[in-house]
Amino acid sequence: MTDSPRTRDPGAVSIALDALRQMIVTGDIPPGTELSQVKLAETIGVSTTPLREALSRLEAEGLVEARRNRRPRVPPFDPEDLDSVYCHRVLLESLAISLTVPQMTDDDIAALGADLRTMRGAKTAPAWDGAHASFHLGLVARCSPPLRSQIAGFMARGDRYRRMSVRGDDPAGRRTGDLEHEAILEACAERDAREAALLLARHLTRSALTLMAHLAPDTDPVSVRSALQMVMGGAD
Repeated sequence: MTDSPRTRDPGAVSIALDALRQMIVTGDIPPGTELSQVKLAETIGVSTTPLREALSRLEAEGLVEARRNRRPRVPPFDPEDLDSVYCHRVLLESLAISLTVPQMTDDDIAALGADLRTMRGAKTAPAWDGAHASFHLGLVARCSPPLRSQIAGFMARGDRYRRMSVRGDDPAGRRTGDLEHEAILEACAERDAREAALLLARHLTRSALTLMAHLAPDTDPVSVRSALQMVMGGAD
């Protein structure tokens, strides 16, 4: 595809980035798939120039794997990476929420509550996913932009693993998650930063253990467990 005024626009990178991230996270592009820049550019409707930039950014996020003299690919399932992703999430998000909670406004709390109501009433996976992401990003909304950016990247990588593990609806797991989210919100509403950080760390750890049990039951997520112990020890 030749460059047109539209595809040379910097906004084309954002279009390609959002589309590719969505296709990878949702599993439309399965783990291990080699990526053809030409075909992807045609599918998304951009030129190969912004497509290459989008692939480079997704490589930095861990959603694309560059290989010497070979096409880039979506990384195959790696239990060590899952352990690492959630280890980072536990540490970074517990720090970020402890920085955010003291600065939260009543409007922030109301927005988090609205996200939870949307999640409970969601009839489709995309509706739930959007509200879920909004809730978790809202918990860390008032930390520094670089920290938020790192967290968003690890969230995207974690979502890829979460979607790999989904095998139909899981009402029991959804109810457990709802209760954990509600407890986190209550701690935020009370402006209890330490409790919010502990609850979030435990919630993320449980999520990681559940994913590992589904995807790699013979693997013990040592890093995640150690991260939780660090957060809990720091709260003493």
